[in-house]
Amino acid sequence: MSSHPFRQAARFLLGVPTDGIQQTLGRMLALAEATPLCFVAVTGPDAGEAMSVLWRRGYDRVEAARRATCRAADEQSDVLLVIGCATVADARAAAASTVAMLRPGGAMVVDAGAFLDQAPRRALCEALRALGLDVEPQAHLSAELLATRPFSARAAA
Repeated sequence: MSSHPFRQAARFLLGVPTDGIQQTLGRMLALAEATPLCFVAVTGPDAGEAMSVLWRRGYDRVEAARRATCRAADEQSDVLLVIGCATVADARAAAASTVAMLRPGGAMVVDAGAFLDQAPRRALCEALRALGLDVEPQAHLSAELLATRPFSARAAA
C-alpha cells in the first residue's frame, strides 16, 4: 500500500515508521512477545499480507479474524494483531469485533502508524480500555499500541 508523498514525508518527520509491513509486524510481534508457537489472529485491511509474512516467518498457527462468531473461537488466540486500519473508528471496530477471540492474558497489538497525531492514538487507547483491555498509560506515544486482556471476568466483548 503506497502513501501520498506528502503523507510519507509527514510520517518521516514525525518519526512514524515508514518501512512497510515487514518491520511493522516485527515490532508488533516483539511488543506481544510472540513466538512461532503462539496462536495468532490477524484482522484489518492488511490482514492477508500480514498472514503471508507470518507464514514465511514460521508462524504456522495464524488465522484471519473478521468477527468472533462462534464459541469455538472464543479465547483461543494468544495474540491478536489489528493491522492497516486508516481511521480510529475502523481500528476500534476491528478490535471490538474480534476481542472475544483473545484469551485472558493474551495480547492485542494495534497498528496505529496511520495516526500522525497523539489525539487519535489516545482516543484509540480509550476505546481499547472501554472494551475491557488493559492499556499502558503512555501507549499512545508508540506507532503500535499494546493492550492485554485481563485474567478477570471484566473483559467485555
